[in-house]
Amino acid sequence: MSIEINKDVLLNIRDIVIEFRNKGKKFNAVKETSFDIYKGEIFGLVGESGSGKTTIGRAIVGVQPLKNGAIYMEDSIVVGKPTSLYNLNKEISKKVDNMSLKMDITTQEIQSRIKALKEVYNKFKNNLSLDIEKELEMKLKAGKLTYLNGILLSNLKYINKIIKNEDKMIKFVDNLNSYIPELSKKLETSVISKLKETKEAVLDLKENAENIYKICNNIAKEREKYFKLKSKNVEETFKILFALWKEMVENHKEFLAKLVWVKEMQFQLHALSAPLKSREKFINYYNKLLYVRRDDFFQECNKQLKILESNNTDFNDLEFKKINYFKTDFWSRKNMNLNNCKKILKIFENQNIDYSQLEILSSSLKNTEFEDKLKLIIKEKKSITENQLKQLKDELKSIEKIIEKNIIKDKELIEYFYKWKGIERNYTEEEIQSFIELSDFLELPSIDEIVKKSFFFQKQTKKEKREIRKNIQMIFQDPGSSLNDRMAIEEIIAEGMENFPELYKGEIFKELYVKEFNEQNPDSMITIEQATPNLVKKHIILKLIKSVGLLPEHLSRYPHEFSGGQRQRVGIARSLAMKPKLIIADEPISALDVSIRAQVLNLFKKFQEELDLTYVFIAHDLSVVRHIADRIAVIYHGEIVELAPAEELFRNPLHPYTKALLSAIPIPVPELAKQTELIVYIPEEEHRDYIFDLPYFKEVLPGHFVWANKREIREIKRKLK
Repeated sequence: MSIEINKDVLLNIRDIVIEFRNKGKKFNAVKETSFDIYKGEIFGLVGESGSGKTTIGRAIVGVQPLKNGAIYMEDSIVVGKPTSLYNLNKEISKKVDNMSLKMDITTQEIQSRIKALKEVYNKFKNNLSLDIEKELEMKLKAGKLTYLNGILLSNLKYINKIIKNEDKMIKFVDNLNSYIPELSKKLETSVISKLKETKEAVLDLKENAENIYKICNNIAKEREKYFKLKSKNVEETFKILFALWKEMVENHKEFLAKLVWVKEMQFQLHALSAPLKSREKFINYYNKLLYVRRDDFFQECNKQLKILESNNTDFNDLEFKKINYFKTDFWSRKNMNLNNCKKILKIFENQNIDYSQLEILSSSLKNTEFEDKLKLIIKEKKSITENQLKQLKDELKSIEKIIEKNIIKDKELIEYFYKWKGIERNYTEEEIQSFIELSDFLELPSIDEIVKKSFFFQKQTKKEKREIRKNIQMIFQDPGSSLNDRMAIEEIIAEGMENFPELYKGEIFKELYVKEFNEQNPDSMITIEQATPNLVKKHIILKLIKSVGLLPEHLSRYPHEFSGGQRQRVGIARSLAMKPKLIIADEPISALDVSIRAQVLNLFKKFQEELDLTYVFIAHDLSVVRHIADRIAVIYHGEIVELAPAEELFRNPLHPYTKALLSAIPIPVPELAKQTELIVYIPEEEHRDYIFDLPYFKEVLPGHFVWANKREIREIKRKLK
């Protein structure tokens, strides 16, 4: 019977990717897998050989490196790295650029195919006795359509990957501010808004990509259909083909137009996620788009003044006064004496102010408002407070910063400049405000940089890594090869404890040892001074060996003297010696006799209840996992396809692979076995539309998740009614 599970999450596995290499090629053994493990539960991970279940177990322990993703234990990262928005956006930008290049190729290919079709049709119209089949075969080769089809299919795959990455980023950023207050809610909201907007644009793009791909397939089918027909209607065939090509061209044009917008949105996301040191090109791009270079404005001011002067404009004219004011109060190195401003403020820091020195310095100041303010203070010999001096320094720093950036952000000045130059903006006011907000965010650290500094995502110290190794232990599949034949059982169990002496050294352990020893030996009681660390350690090992059903005399023996079941018990005792929070049991009973399996499974249940242990129980036999696991995750080719409470999974399997696994469980009664239909799982047939309708992990019943697309979810819900 399943024990009640504590719903506090112990382990979060998030989007982990594990990559292997084979003969120079790379392949993902685990593909962006995510799930949670609760405290005190036995979590079953089931799948056929090579599905990636053991690889996930090894990753949790920390012996298998992750390519992407992270594993968190009690809200602290233990393996991997947090989601990097910059890396994902860089990957997306690359895919968008590749799509753009591929669409250039398809443009040329479509034009060539239509041109060839027209040539054949014109020849046919001029010569009705023409061997049309031969011409079609020559001009519209099947290989050309296959080539075009391949490009279109690769674009669809790109789009699907982009959508997955957008979803991954949205999930990561959403509510991040509640964990990291240093990340402004405004930035979080802006990034999520742009991610969602980009995702919608990509989904819109996908609609055209799907149409183009389907039309290309229909053209190929129509071509083959024509060759198979005995009585051929050439006119009708050409009419259908021209209509299909026309439809493809229309979708192709729409795709290219939408791709431009996707590129723009992706450029913004790439800019927002880039680290500060890599943002120069983005900042320059948006500054050029939104603002005006100070040098250009000053030059245009002089030009406009000369025009007014050449037209004998009255000095009291509002336009003349306005431009003259712009020029006079313009902040630039040429139009301000910044060095003297700094020297004046430095003198004001002294208690005894030398006004004669100040007057000399002020005589060379220019006529900007800030310099006029300093002149007035010096002229009237005003005393200034510390607060006033700070305000003046801050104002000067702000002026220097603006001069350094060499841009004008003032809306009035920009409008004047555009009016003088006759420039019209191509963006709406809403778009301009969006760009301004983006430009302001580019001055701040990126989300990735804030996340790296956060407590939750910091790399572990050596001390923390050491603690993780203690808290997560592994029981291996082969009890024989996991034990050192040259070491006695006592040495094997003690090895881990000696690496973590805090497990047996200390007053608490001494007191417990003395108490338990005196209770067992009332005639020869000992004092705490007699409790040496070695005696305490020996006592703990004796208790462990008894708890797994072995005898004290077994401690002096070697692994080869034991049966498979006894060796596995030693492996369990070795893991328990570390007092872990989580044990990864990697097919711990698959190498054991059937008669021994139940005993080992009972040990797992016993320690789960006594020590509040959490297990990840890896197996390929669903019937075994049913009797021990609280929840079961079914894994296929590195992806979790179904996750549910154990009894619910057996009573109501939803994924076709789970159904296939359940149908393969041996039935001991021959008559019943004959009546049972063996289900064969063929993913290509079951999930034929995954390229168009992406699958996702959906909770269809409370606690029951399945990896399926919208079509499959609809079918599942219909069957559940």
